[in-house]
Amino acid sequence: MRRSIRNKNKISDLSITDQAVLALTANALFDARRPVPAGADWQQVYEECCHQAVPALGLRGAQAAEVPENILKKWRQTVIAAAYNNLRVSWEHNELDRLMKSAKIPYVILKGCASALYYPRPAERVMGDVDFLVKKKDLERAGKVLEQEGFVPWDEEHICHVVYRKPPSHYEMHFEPAGVPYGRAGDLVREYMKDVMDQARDVEYENGTITCPSHFHHGLVILLHTSHHLLGEGIGLRHLCDWAVFAASLSDEEFREIFEEKFRAVGVWKFAGILTRTAERWLGCPHREWPGDQETELEDAIIEDIFDSGNFGRKSEYRSYETYLISSRGKGGVGRTSMLHQMILSLNEIIHTKWPVSRKLWLLLPFGWGYYGIRYFVKICRGQRSALHPGKVISGAAKRKEVYREFRLFERG
Repeated sequence: MRRSIRNKNKISDLSITDQAVLALTANALFDARRPVPAGADWQQVYEECCHQAVPALGLRGAQAAEVPENILKKWRQTVIAAAYNNLRVSWEHNELDRLMKSAKIPYVILKGCASALYYPRPAERVMGDVDFLVKKKDLERAGKVLEQEGFVPWDEEHICHVVYRKPPSHYEMHFEPAGVPYGRAGDLVREYMKDVMDQARDVEYENGTITCPSHFHHGLVILLHTSHHLLGEGIGLRHLCDWAVFAASLSDEEFREIFEEKFRAVGVWKFAGILTRTAERWLGCPHREWPGDQETELEDAIIEDIFDSGNFGRKSEYRSYETYLISSRGKGGVGRTSMLHQMILSLNEIIHTKWPVSRKLWLLLPFGWGYYGIRYFVKICRGQRSALHPGKVISGAAKRKEVYREFRLFERG
């Protein structure tokens, strides 16, 4: 990250390119009418919009600016390609709805089209995979439904979902949302998610129907997802946009009534408030009273972290490695654990996932450390992975950890 939040007197350290991307996105989402900084390099602005997974929002905001025609042409082509992909993924959402309902399997969409519905123009929200949630008892049956349609399970253990593929389709079938924390907070989240299917709503989308979570469950899911990736490889501007349009859809009274008690209990109320204030300040999101006072240092830290990272850490090869020194897959928040201790905990998490038997036979853990360490070294030698600079990883992790502690994730209150 560019700086520490401890430097109380320093203002946000954003480049002209970063500021231009924010202005364009704010104008597209909330008609904020913010000026684009003079001297912006439009090639860099275009590239940054792509890094942040907001090319369509950036292009809409750029319509009133003097963008060179050659860059506009590339930008339009990128947006057209994204629109085509969105149509395909939307069709996949509709097809999933048909398959699950034909088999009488309750499900809900996680993120994706469910998030796009809150945008002023849903088609401008860049789509990725199809993420959906089923009950644990329905996992096997839902998997068989997909396999009958030609989908093949991806043979990889994951902490919260199973992947099915039929190129180009990629379905992530969740048995719980990403980012459910350990301990008491996680137990509460699971309790709150018990009625997600009962509270779900059918929504007309494109040329079909999808089943979406209630406002409460959607807000909980995208907040946990954001915290999970923030502590991991990083979040992009698209994550903040998803939260901004959702937060703007509810009044102060509605938000407090739906979320305050439960978010405080889980320990994400402060994080929700900081995200909202960040969206107000940088994206023109309408002002809300419920977050309380501004925390300018943390708002600066989040937006700078977004531009350091890019969507899912695509701008830095070190981000995914730093997370091993920060948190246990984001599921325990950020405590006072030393980075060495945290690295051991993170390695244990990987081995537990890859070798489930190691949860009972803990003597397997040292063998796992050696096996995965040697495997990574072999991949470096083969050119399949880049060599790491440990000093850069440690430095980056230390700066991020200092900031993330201030969010008090999963701490009650």
